Amino acid sequence: MKAYNKLFDISNWAIIIILSVVLSINFYHAHWNKTENIIGHDPLSYYAYLPAAIIYNDLSLDFLKEDKDRLGKKFWGKQSPTGNTVIITSYGMSLLYSPFFLMAHASADLFGYDSNGYTKPYCFALVMSSVFYLLLGLIFLRKLLIKYFPNLIVAITLLTITLATNLLWYVTFEAAMSHVYSFGLFSIFMFLFDKWFEKKNIKTTILIGMVLGIITLVRPTNTIIVVLFIFWKVTTWEQLMNRILFFLKSWHHILVMIIIIFLIWIPQFVYWKFISGSYLYYSYPDSMGFFFNNPQLINTMFSWRKGLLIYTPVMVFSLIGIIILYFKNKQFFYPILIYWLATWYIISSWWDWWYGGGFGMRPFIDSYCVLAFGLAAFLTWVSKLKTLPKSVLISMFVIITIISSWHFRRYQRGSIHWVGMTKEAYFNSFWRVTPAPNFYEKIRMPDYKLAKKGIYRYEDERNMDPENH
Repeated sequence: MKAYNKLFDISNWAIIIILSVVLSINFYHAHWNKTENIIGHDPLSYYAYLPAAIIYNDLSLDFLKEDKDRLGKKFWGKQSPTGNTVIITSYGMSLLYSPFFLMAHASADLFGYDSNGYTKPYCFALVMSSVFYLLLGLIFLRKLLIKYFPNLIVAITLLTITLATNLLWYVTFEAAMSHVYSFGLFSIFMFLFDKWFEKKNIKTTILIGMVLGIITLVRPTNTIIVVLFIFWKVTTWEQLMNRILFFLKSWHHILVMIIIIFLIWIPQFVYWKFISGSYLYYSYPDSMGFFFNNPQLINTMFSWRKGLLIYTPVMVFSLIGIIILYFKNKQFFYPILIYWLATWYIISSWWDWWYGGGFGMRPFIDSYCVLAFGLAAFLTWVSKLKTLPKSVLISMFVIITIISSWHFRRYQRGSIHWVGMTKEAYFNSFWRVTPAPNFYEKIRMPDYKLAKKGIYRYEDERNMDPENH
């Protein structure tokens, strides 16, 4: 009977539907046929550790002196004080790619492909790795949500945050980007620490340390997820004091977590020491950093260029849901609110607050499993309303969800630009999947040179204040 109930569990079927949609899109478009579709831009750096170490046996990247395009035509590293070329990202993504990379590397020759790390088998493997980590994330997120929300609500939540947001784009058309992987890791981490607070044991402690170590290694700014762990289910000052005492009494478990995290980071420290002469090294270009005194909080939410609530408007219900948590499920309100505000601030403070070319505000995807609690709270609240307000809110939810999904199609076909959107451009082609004839006349590109100084203007405004150049 238990197996029968699981078979017909609607939230499990939601995951099956999501997986079917994702695989259908991937196999229909088959982006793995062109290397630059998968291993391009950011993934060039994420992935570089694997071919450099396993195929070329040279993490110093000396082979680039003779063939600068060996790791991809757009690969760019940073020159260290020792004169070596440094891979600018940490090795976290390469660690997650590695099982799939090794399978591709073992099979490339067998299927008649060059085993240089950049042929079709490797690209296919990276796409499948993205699908795998999405599936892991959905499974663990479902396990967590089902403890606190009705099954139907969990099903709708999973379908919405995957198929009606830009998460879908980053598991299909740009599958090797880091965001879906972080989404999966976040979901596992949340499931584990929720379980750990209920029943502490060394196995879960080790797993928490492992997952948290990889989370920070993939994207160091995501260390902020620790805030969620610290404040989980804390609603009063008394509970906060008890939580601190709990951590102090559990010092040996916390120490184990820290040791595991450190062990996972050791290869990165060794690599930095080898390549730069220092165990701790800021590998990004010096011109790229944070402007914590000038966070673009409004732009990251409402900008026509990339605003989260413009291009993924369905997430407005998640943010409303955080407020609802205060009244209906306060144990999640404070940890999620504190985490959300801290994450929003950090993301908004990066020099390139729109995060280059891409669909919407992609760095928020990592946190969609956290925002899923807000969405589930909103949907649960709506389900208990009287008929008229329920009908109105459900209608609004459906319409905005459709608009979010419509944005996916528009971006795919080019009527949403990757970086130069304006209000005029947005409405100019709103009903079209392909750009209107005068669409590109309404595009305005950001001035990257000024952005590196924390000044945000369009390129066509460059002559307004030449002193800033």
